[in-house]
Amino acid sequence: MFIEFIQSLYDQSHPLPENPNDYSSILEDIEYFHLSATVYSLLKQQGRMEQTPTYFQNQLKTEYQAVLYNNLYIKNQLKLILDTFEANDISAIPLKGILFNETYFGHFSARRTTDIDILIRKEDMEKAIRCIEELEYDTEGEYSSHHFHRSFGKVIPHSPVPLAIELHWDLLKEESSSLEIEQFWKHSTPLEGYKHIKQLSEVHTFYMICLHGWKHGMDSLKYFIDIIQTIHVLNHKIDYNALFKMAKNDHTLKRLTSTLTVVYNQFPHLDQINSFPFNKKSKIWWDYQEIRYGDRQSVKGFKNLIRVHLFEYDQFKHSMIFFKRWLFPNKSEITNLYPPSIKHKKYSIFRGYIKFYRKKFHTLFRALSYSKVKSQQKY
Repeated sequence: MFIEFIQSLYDQSHPLPENPNDYSSILEDIEYFHLSATVYSLLKQQGRMEQTPTYFQNQLKTEYQAVLYNNLYIKNQLKLILDTFEANDISAIPLKGILFNETYFGHFSARRTTDIDILIRKEDMEKAIRCIEELEYDTEGEYSSHHFHRSFGKVIPHSPVPLAIELHWDLLKEESSSLEIEQFWKHSTPLEGYKHIKQLSEVHTFYMICLHGWKHGMDSLKYFIDIIQTIHVLNHKIDYNALFKMAKNDHTLKRLTSTLTVVYNQFPHLDQINSFPFNKKSKIWWDYQEIRYGDRQSVKGFKNLIRVHLFEYDQFKHSMIFFKRWLFPNKSEITNLYPPSIKHKKYSIFRGYIKFYRKKFHTLFRALSYSKVKSQQKY
C-alpha cells in the first residue's frame, strides 16, 4: 500500500487512496521512515491535502512543524559553519541536508534533516577541524584510517540527540572504488554570496545521492524519494550514458545501475521522464516487506550483505577488501563500537574484540537457526 501511495504522489495518473481506513497504515509507514515533512510538503504543493482524512492531515502537520524547527536550527548552524570556512579561506561543498532540501524540494523544511555533511579538500582538513572545534563541536571518537570523514557533535537545545557534523574528504571508503573526488570539485559552482563555498553540479548531486542510497542498501523509502525527486526536478538534464561512462571510470557502475534499477522497477513512471537504458527486470532483489518488517540478522539479511558487497563492486578486489575489513576491523573501529571502560582500561581493546566476534557468531548462529527452521517448515 505504501509504495502505491508514494507512486500517487509522483504520478498523478495514480489517484490517492479513497478508503479513509487505508491512511492509518500509510501513516505508520510514513512515521517509520521519517517522511512526514516530505509527504506533507508534496501534498501541499500539489493542492491535494484535502483529499486525505483530517486525522492524517493533522498528524502530518504536527510532525512537519517539529521538523521545521529542527531544520531551522540546523540551517542556522550550517550558515555559521560556512561563514567561518569562508572567512578562513577554506573551500567547502555542503552535501545533502539543508541545501539539497532547498534546491530539490523547494524549502529547507520539506525533508527531515538530522546532521550536516560537508566536503572539504583533504589538505584543508586540519584547518577545518580547528574551525569546527572553535564552534564548540566535539570530536566523536577515533576514525578509521580507510574511512572518508571525521565526525563531530554538538548538543542541541531541548534535544537528547546532539547535532552531528561530518567533514568529508571523499564520498566512498578508500580502496572501494576509483572515484576521483576532484571531478566533484571541478564541476562545482560558487554558492550565492560566497567565494570559497561551492555547490555540486546537478549530475554530481544525482550521482552522490544514488551512491548514498546504495551504501545504505536502499533500506528506507527516503532514499527512493531523494532519487525520484531529483529525477523529477532535473528531468532530461541527467544524461545516463554520460553518467554511466563516468561511473565506469570510477568503478562504481554496478552500484549505480543496481540502485537505479530498483528505483525504476518500483516507480515505472520515471521512464516517461527520463528513460533508463538498462533492463529494469534484471535485478529485482529489493523487497519492501523485508526492509519494513524483515529481520536484518536473518538469512535473507546475510544474503543481501553478500549480494551487495560481492556482486555490486566493479572489481573483485574491492569486494575482498570490504570482507577483510568487515571480518577484521581495526582498533579505532572497535574502540568506537565498544568504548573502553575505566575499570578494565588495560584490556579494553581485547575485550572489545571479544564482544565484536561474540556478536558476529551470535548473529551467524541466529541466521543458521532461522534457515534450519524454515527448511523444516517446508516439510
